[in-house]
Amino acid sequence: MTFGMPFLLEHEDVEEACLLCRELGLSFVELNANFPPCQGLGAEELLRLQERYGVFFTLHSEEELDPFAFQPVVRAAWIEVLRREIRLAKAAGMPVLNMHMPRGVYITLPTEKVFLYERYRGEYAAAVHEFRSICEDEAGYAGLRICIENTNGFRPHEQEALDYLLESPVFGLTLDIGHLHGAGEVDLPFFAKRRERLNHMHGHDARGRQDHLALGDGEIDLKARFRQAKESNARMVLETKTVQALRTSVQRLPAWL
Repeated sequence: MTFGMPFLLEHEDVEEACLLCRELGLSFVELNANFPPCQGLGAEELLRLQERYGVFFTLHSEEELDPFAFQPVVRAAWIEVLRREIRLAKAAGMPVLNMHMPRGVYITLPTEKVFLYERYRGEYAAAVHEFRSICEDEAGYAGLRICIENTNGFRPHEQEALDYLLESPVFGLTLDIGHLHGAGEVDLPFFAKRRERLNHMHGHDARGRQDHLALGDGEIDLKARFRQAKESNARMVLETKTVQALRTSVQRLPAWL
């Protein structure tokens, strides 16, 4: 298996993250587009860092990125952000651009939450189709995968959208095992049926809905999740939130290999 680390709040810049990645014997750094030090980077700089430190990069898009927004101006802005990130990922030789499945706005009624993407499925489907076409045009088929990550459990309309996206080789899946645990493992059957499309994982422990803990500090069945990663040949980000938790996870990693 191939293991990496996230860009962390404690890092001043990407080079500092690369130094830690090499020190810990990990293979890659997952840049996060929400962090200012990860913004405005050029492919030449990333390639230089890769050569110097013997690591590679993946990229996590902004958590709020939503290429399905119903407001055309907002959707166009997010799509332009996405285009730029795909181009950067391709130029820097990244294997994965990771993004959340945007949930969109919901209306809270007395008895339920109504998600507008579910209520207006026609408009939503049109936006999903446009998104796939744009990603195919930008990414091509050069090895970059746009991997969609689980968060709070995929709703039926999201599963339909994901299956449409997965018809294209440009797309894959990211399994975040802490999010999976916090959502009561409701997405486990979905991932099990699409095992061959699981390319990327976020590995951390969790206790209830408290996630991003160091491996071994929570209650996740880590052996089962690591077995799932091996069966799918998925790379894994040890996605803690602090350097100390990351170090602890690396030290404990052999217990689940």
